[in-house]
Amino acid sequence: MGGSSNVNPAELDDAALAELVVQLQAEDDRLQARRLAALGEWDARAVWALDGACNGASWLAARGNVARGATAGLLRDARHLRSMPVTSAALAEGSLAPAKARLLARAVNERTRDAFARDEQLLVDTVAGLTVDDSAQLVRFWQAGADQDGPDPRDRDANTLSLSQTFSGRWQINGTLDTESGTFFHGVLSAHVEEARRARRAAGEDLTGMGPRLRADALVDMARRATAADDATPAARPLVWVIAGAEQLRTGRGVCELAGGGAIPAITAQRLACDCDLAKVFLDPEDNRLNLNRAQRRASATQRRLLWLRDGGCSFPGCDRPPGWCEAHHIVFWDDGGPTDLENLTLLCSHHHHLCHEGGFRVGRDDDGRLVFHRPDGTRLERPILVA
Repeated sequence: MGGSSNVNPAELDDAALAELVVQLQAEDDRLQARRLAALGEWDARAVWALDGACNGASWLAARGNVARGATAGLLRDARHLRSMPVTSAALAEGSLAPAKARLLARAVNERTRDAFARDEQLLVDTVAGLTVDDSAQLVRFWQAGADQDGPDPRDRDANTLSLSQTFSGRWQINGTLDTESGTFFHGVLSAHVEEARRARRAAGEDLTGMGPRLRADALVDMARRATAADDATPAARPLVWVIAGAEQLRTGRGVCELAGGGAIPAITAQRLACDCDLAKVFLDPEDNRLNLNRAQRRASATQRRLLWLRDGGCSFPGCDRPPGWCEAHHIVFWDDGGPTDLENLTLLCSHHHHLCHEGGFRVGRDDDGRLVFHRPDGTRLERPILVA
């Protein structure tokens, strides 16, 4: 058919369109195989550390078009493939699809490594003739036999969960649980769903196609109930900050902001304010709570609150650590005479805080007051350019 990049699918007949789909899948497999090999080498050399990144996934996610959670899994598979010679060779020569190679990579851990080395050739030969779904089932059965003790409770890869906010402001959840954890979670969630289902059915609602929505509502309800007070415990209110003016809260008109979440209608802010602890912050530059100069080394509670709102998280280029993971850093070090004032403070996560004190990285402000970071060799560290 020739090159597939310039083909307009709408102009093809059915047979040609089917051929194009198969061709594109083959091209994607070849690209994915090369990417896994390149990522494995790149991650092994820790090239991402040259820019002060916490890890390879953070470095890649900061440049756009990839989610950190999915990228972390891809890098983990790429690392494993470096120690899987038969699988890597089959992947490179095109006799094993990348999806199947990644299934095999995820089956390797400290408890299955020796068994996998023994069975690798057999596994590669077998899954090569199966669909990806059938390969996944076979690998699960093999892993159950090779690792009869089950996952080590200390295995950080046993259960994973990622929670990320989309451009529209909605939140996306993705995760995997081991058999025991998943069964327990499913049972609790199902009980909440069934409770809501009975209540809505009794109210005469049509629940056709409502399964996904009922599960989502039940998950949020579980979180709300987890903060509720029992008879002996004061209410544990959610740590939600609403940034709103007095007039907006009074009238319910306009747009407010949910710290760390984005814009919300003022009428929603009214509702949240009914059940949240409110703390007044006066943005007065002369207020001595905001500028402590040399009177105190540690940032005050008011300063930390304002740093959370101003910086929104770690200010190091490419880092997406939220404010709750961060520490107040003196731009001009305290030991060098730097004051504990807002303009001399910025939020840095623990990793980047250490880099700016002991790792040779430096941060300052330019003539316009913007933060500027430099590597240990003195070169300026620019913010990542997002890929279009």
